[in-house]
Amino acid sequence: MTDLSTADSLRPGFLVGPWRIEAYAGHGTYGAVYRARRAGHPGSMPVALKMAVFPYDPRFVREEKLLSRLHHPSLPQLLDRGWWHAGPEAMHPYLVMEWVRGKPLYDWAREHNPTTRQVLKGVAQIAWALEVVHRADCLHRDVKGDNILVEPEGRAVLTDFGSGTWRGAPPLTDRVMPPNTRPYRSPEALRFEWGNWRKKEARYEARPADDLYALGVTLYRLVTGEYPPPGTDPEKRQERLQSPVPKRVPAQELNGRVLPELAALIERLLAEQPEARGVGREIAEAAESAAEHLGAEADVRLLGSERPAAVAMPGRVVSMGDPEPPVAEAVAVPVRTRAEDPSPPWALRSMLVAAKWGLAVVGTWGMAHVSHGGGPERTQAEASDAGVALDGGTRGLGDGVRTALAASEEGAPVASEGQVIAKELPDKPLPGQRRPPCRGSGLFEINGGCWRRFQDASPPCEEEDYEWRGACYSPFMVRAQPRTSKKQR
Repeated sequence: MTDLSTADSLRPGFLVGPWRIEAYAGHGTYGAVYRARRAGHPGSMPVALKMAVFPYDPRFVREEKLLSRLHHPSLPQLLDRGWWHAGPEAMHPYLVMEWVRGKPLYDWAREHNPTTRQVLKGVAQIAWALEVVHRADCLHRDVKGDNILVEPEGRAVLTDFGSGTWRGAPPLTDRVMPPNTRPYRSPEALRFEWGNWRKKEARYEARPADDLYALGVTLYRLVTGEYPPPGTDPEKRQERLQSPVPKRVPAQELNGRVLPELAALIERLLAEQPEARGVGREIAEAAESAAEHLGAEADVRLLGSERPAAVAMPGRVVSMGDPEPPVAEAVAVPVRTRAEDPSPPWALRSMLVAAKWGLAVVGTWGMAHVSHGGGPERTQAEASDAGVALDGGTRGLGDGVRTALAASEEGAPVASEGQVIAKELPDKPLPGQRRPPCRGSGLFEINGGCWRRFQDASPPCEEEDYEWRGACYSPFMVRAQPRTSKKQR
């Protein structure tokens, strides 16, 4: 039997350049990651080998150039790069990075219940990493809990630079917004999106302040279990909801164990004005100073023995460790639940779904870079053999982990450096697509056709789907009527 290996189905023992695959670690829309070691050196340190799913994927070229500019203990170290020859006309770029033995931030917090001092130290490490990134005229553009790995020794590492860029880098998509995760977008980014979504040539230029705002969202969710409501939400304006966008509740009001110093740091990062957030160095120094000078109160566990529960009401809540955003608008109310139950029960999830449709609210919090049905903060796949730590967030290119490998790379797009990779919604209905009226839940009338929106997915969309206003859609086709075998009388 011929071994038809594809980029996302390499087996243990397979050679990729000088690296021998040991185990599969994770998979995203654009890349698969394996644990590997240098062939002939079984005692060498393991590495994370990230393989492009699509041949000639320019995202890998960009990530390699970006990582080669950055050096910091809280940033992944690039060790090697090359091309894997899958066939005569199919070459897949790959990157080799250090193996980070950490867990995603939210999972780490759920398991270890950190103190304020531990969180402040971790914030300082990530802020220093962002300072290095920004001083090199680079941007991460997808800072979030799933892309921050915490090692057993306490080192926090900012990973997954697949959405990153640097000043002057050619664009790879023709979207208004750069690839990132929607709940972490800054107010200025959302305002730009709303004001320019009709302009095909418009491009939002992310700035260091966007990375810092995303860090603020990450901290807010870490200590409260909730995403803060966006300062500006174009989808809500479009839908003309009667109720206003909820205001952000200060972190210390949702969690009384949040000390004023940490709460002030979070509020600074979430400031409406980008200039008020400062720079990475200032955030790092403030966090370090607070961690050093706070007394014993900073060593109290942040999550405590009780946590706020999610109840369907205007707002939004995600319980600590919940792998996906809520399906309904919600806020935290003073209802107590047992500490060993870190996520809402299934009955409560059903209530959230019912509340969602009862309010006729179309959720806009699908996370970027995940497949339909996947959550935004999916943890990395475990290595296949026992005792192997998680891949340190290097398994994808700005996208969440999929639980299953793709069967084949047949039909994968071939792109060159600078080539646009996107699939926008067409200006007119497709052949066989249903025309208005578009009746049914989840159906929208767009450009004269009926489209179904995927609530749990946001760009980059699947190959067969289309992007429109920061969401993924599929055409709703007219079903052919079955023929009858009976003769007419």
